[in-house]
Amino acid sequence: MRCSLLTGLWFAHALAAGCGDDSGPAPLDGATAPDAGGDGAPVDCHPEADDSRNGNSAEPTGATFAGARIAVCGEIDTDHPSGGLVDLDLYQVTIAPTAPVVVRLTAPLGGAVDQLDLIVRDGSGVRSLARLRAGNAVTALLLPQGEYTLGVEARSATTATSFPYRIEVSADLPAARCPPMTGGTIHNETDESGALHRANDVIEVRQQPPILAAMATSTTADAPDATGEAVTAGSRFAIAGLSAPVTTSGDEYRDRDTFSLYTGATTNQLDLRVVWTGGLADLDVLVFEAGKPSDPMGTPSAALIGEEIVVTSVEPQTEYWLWVGGSRRSTSLPVSYVVHVCGREIAAAPGAD
Repeated sequence: MRCSLLTGLWFAHALAAGCGDDSGPAPLDGATAPDAGGDGAPVDCHPEADDSRNGNSAEPTGATFAGARIAVCGEIDTDHPSGGLVDLDLYQVTIAPTAPVVVRLTAPLGGAVDQLDLIVRDGSGVRSLARLRAGNAVTALLLPQGEYTLGVEARSATTATSFPYRIEVSADLPAARCPPMTGGTIHNETDESGALHRANDVIEVRQQPPILAAMATSTTADAPDATGEAVTAGSRFAIAGLSAPVTTSGDEYRDRDTFSLYTGATTNQLDLRVVWTGGLADLDVLVFEAGKPSDPMGTPSAALIGEEIVVTSVEPQTEYWLWVGGSRRSTSLPVSYVVHVCGREIAAAPGAD
């Protein structure tokens, strides 16, 4: 389904920046310290100017992303909560020329609210949304040249305290994010042919623009395929499976495969790349917190023909469900696939605490 699935929310096009023992250029997103020239230091942030107004119209920053990192520093204020909304801050930035980018929100004190989202909008609406986990929210997408709004939205059912945050837009390296590996640990999908390839469906996904709607399947006979693996920061892991030519049961997909895995003690980001061979197909990969089938944490982005990528912030020492779906638009199933999973530890950016 690829880009058609991304009309509105969640992750779009090319991603980047290595994982663990990946070779290639050093990643720009998640750098543990500012560059020698001061890139990424708090002084480089556009400071929030007027919290009382930038929830209604985007605050101009004058910042243009042309390859060098740009940043915005602001604060979640709690002086105007309404209906659970604690604060909404909007900032206008320019992308020139068209570029694959990583947009990251860092807020180490973000746990003061129930929900903190990073939102990227263009003139037609929401392009991407990412939720804060372990102090970070991240999205990676291909942005055509033009004007964009970066938003930070805080919601909480109880009174929260104010806290600072930082948004960064940095260059992406699509080929370098969790590239296919050879060897290493591989979990092979449990044979589900006896269940007509429905044994590990677990979640159905529908396109309901401008959002992606997901929910548990109506049957209780399916369950995630347990990998038993913990993805630690700097480690790699692979899952091999088969997307079968079954008839869609009403959503956007034919075969759906769900796998459970865990994050390590310091892992706060997962980079995933699914690669398939053997036919003309379009596979998508999603990530869910275990037991939360209605809340996808990342949506596929097209990287290369025959591949999809997802990047998402995660909580350490937590169970997640990795979901692979064969789009109903696929013209040649079955196809074999491998999902490459890379765990990362992302340090807080300067100026976010």
